[in-house]
Amino acid sequence: MLFAVLALAAVYDGLAGSYFDSFHAYIPKSVYFVFLPLVLGQCAILLFYPVRLRTWQRTFLKVNGAVALGIACVSLFLLLLHLFLQSPFLAKHPSGSLIVSIAGMLAGVACYASSYRGRRSLPALSSNSMNFAAVAMLVVLVFGVGMFHNQMNELKREGERSIDQLRETRTALGESFIELFQRLTERWENYPLSDQARLMEVDIAAYLKHVDYLDALLLVNAQQDVMFERLKPSRTSYYERVMADSEVRQTLTQASPESAIIVPEFATTGLTAKLVLYMPVTLTYTNASEAQPFTALLAVVDVRALLGNALVTGVDSDIETYTDISTGRWLDRAGFWVTEPTAKYLEEKAIKLHDNGVDLYYSKGIPTVAYLYRLDSLQRTANLQMLIVVGGIGLVLLVVLVVERNVSLVQQGKQLFYQAHHDALTGLWNRNSIERYIGDQFHDNQDVTVLFIDLDGFTLINDSLGLHVGDAILNQLAERLQIEQPRRSELARFASDEFILVLTGISHYPERVESLAQDLMSIVAQPYRVAEHKVYLTASIGVAHQTDDVQTPLELIQRADMAMHRAKQLGYNYVQEYKPSMAQQMSSATSMRSSLQEAIDNEGLQLHYQPIVRCNDQEVVQYEALLRWPQADGSAIPPAEFIPLAELTGQIIPLSRWVFRQACEDAVRLQQTVAQPRVSVNISALHFNRANFVDFVLKTLAETGCRGSWIELEMTESILLEGSSYAIERLQKLRQHGITIALDDFGTGFSSLSYLKVLPIDIVKIDRSFIAGIHHHKSDRVLIESVIRIAQSLDFAILAEGIETEEQARFVTDLGCHYMQGFYFGKPAPIADASVR
Repeated sequence: MLFAVLALAAVYDGLAGSYFDSFHAYIPKSVYFVFLPLVLGQCAILLFYPVRLRTWQRTFLKVNGAVALGIACVSLFLLLLHLFLQSPFLAKHPSGSLIVSIAGMLAGVACYASSYRGRRSLPALSSNSMNFAAVAMLVVLVFGVGMFHNQMNELKREGERSIDQLRETRTALGESFIELFQRLTERWENYPLSDQARLMEVDIAAYLKHVDYLDALLLVNAQQDVMFERLKPSRTSYYERVMADSEVRQTLTQASPESAIIVPEFATTGLTAKLVLYMPVTLTYTNASEAQPFTALLAVVDVRALLGNALVTGVDSDIETYTDISTGRWLDRAGFWVTEPTAKYLEEKAIKLHDNGVDLYYSKGIPTVAYLYRLDSLQRTANLQMLIVVGGIGLVLLVVLVVERNVSLVQQGKQLFYQAHHDALTGLWNRNSIERYIGDQFHDNQDVTVLFIDLDGFTLINDSLGLHVGDAILNQLAERLQIEQPRRSELARFASDEFILVLTGISHYPERVESLAQDLMSIVAQPYRVAEHKVYLTASIGVAHQTDDVQTPLELIQRADMAMHRAKQLGYNYVQEYKPSMAQQMSSATSMRSSLQEAIDNEGLQLHYQPIVRCNDQEVVQYEALLRWPQADGSAIPPAEFIPLAELTGQIIPLSRWVFRQACEDAVRLQQTVAQPRVSVNISALHFNRANFVDFVLKTLAETGCRGSWIELEMTESILLEGSSYAIERLQKLRQHGITIALDDFGTGFSSLSYLKVLPIDIVKIDRSFIAGIHHHKSDRVLIESVIRIAQSLDFAILAEGIETEEQARFVTDLGCHYMQGFYFGKPAPIADASVR
């Protein structure tokens, strides 16, 4: 009964003039006529409540049911069409169209259900359910209508604000451009007669050039004769149109002492509007006969350009404002006349928000209207409102579904929580959980100890035995650690083969921590049996305690990680406690790594060259290229500091490539000197073992124009440790291209003499450590004599390094060395200094 009364009131309101529809939704009256039979039929059904129905009553119910079902189907079709085409069909406003569609479906289904009198009655709802459904649907519909009304109220306020903004902007704009021309006329009136004409022409040219919206200037005398007209280069003459306009002629006839803005008749014929600014001016023009006063300056202004300069057109809004400039002629906010298609669109599609009379700079009470021109955002909002309404109608079903799914959702939530906090393989806490735990204990107990456990060589097991074996080993280890896990501790798998044990209240008992770490290493060391495999492992453990200088929980983990890596550096299977020097070393290495990469990229490295002389005549026959890394303060970082870091980080490859290319280029320069010395270049073992090393060398020689005979490659015995046949093959190929091979630091390595004998080496360099003490220790002299005899027996040319005195030079010469190198003959110097020696 309640819905029937409400529906009847809504239909009466629509047919009587839409008193409640004050927002121009424009629901056609035909829609209300369609709903009228449904409402009347529903009222009749309530009156036909007795069980036994007469024939005409049954016929009425059938017809009413058929009509209701048809209206429901049509409403559904129009609703879908509305959503797909994004265009309202049943009302001008999208929300009104959607509400009518939904109301049609609900009313049709409800009337059909009320009219149904089949063999089997429809399932009946209990009174509580029916009351709940009725109240819920009523609330949803009221809420939907309320959203519609709130939205339209806000749009009306935006329309009012748009008109107010238009009035303020155009008022300020009119005042500014009137003032602009007032200043012009005032200057003209004050110009001296002798320079008046010339200065006026200068002003006119400047205004036409710099004032974008100014199309033409006309100077008119008291007899309404145009004395001159000045135009922009791209404009045609306005003379005839301006002087033929009745509004302009009337204003000139009145000869008003006040400025005025005129809307001429010819301004309504083009695409954009034109205005004529009337400015009274009193000038004296001197010619051969007599002086004549001029009465007016007329400026033809392009409204579109004027509004564009004011940045009005830069506002992106769905609301458009239109001003009735001339009777029946509307102007949009950009300065264009409203065309017939636009006017038709405003009449049929756009929604009128607000209209008002606006006082502008050229007239009072100008009709101005704000329309919601673009309906896209409104359509999207209407769709959202429709979804809210439909969602509200299905609220009861959703509640039922939620109840049914409640148990399964709880179970899924527990499973997801477990997966989010535990490792999928071992079931231990994962990284996020242990970090959160450390963070809690870090601030609560302030006495946290972290043991970082990393398995030694675990990657080899995965690579050789398979990932499934590695996973099984990790599971066995996790079970062992959990069994032996101390109280007041938490265990987690931090990464692939890394575990973390966190303890509290133990940092003041270092002996207990040491004992626990040793027990953990014993647990790890026990054999693991996986299928037919029996595997042994060791672990390196880093220990870090919470101290006052630890700022964050992650820093505590980082310290334990650094201690663990230090334990691996000390030979694996070791327990190392964190020390402050580790962080300093790590920070220094990180900073040096970044600086070294910048030096490589920006060519901040240099090659210095130290001479190598023949022993018999001490003539320079060769230079060794030595890498230098200069700093901004004039110092240099020794190669012994940054070369090992480069080998560790992989930067040694681009570094070695740069050194070899630069040495080849410098070798070409040295060949232009009288001595024509060779250049000796040190080669990294990592670079030499790359598959494309030989190709790189030959390609670089070809690109730089350097011959192989001008280059000598220095290598240590470490280059030859892996794959002797592979190294010999490479060395032989290099020698085939004329490159000389030198074995650096001869006598300090550990290769056997039989192995060295087969190497394709041309020169051996005796390390400086053998030379330093030959005048102070007899054992050093005996040792160097033995090293030289070994090199001579292998038929190698011999070069002695570290020669710093004349006695050392004479000594190694007498022993049979072929070449010498050291500070006695010259310190390393840039290529410019080496080339002039």
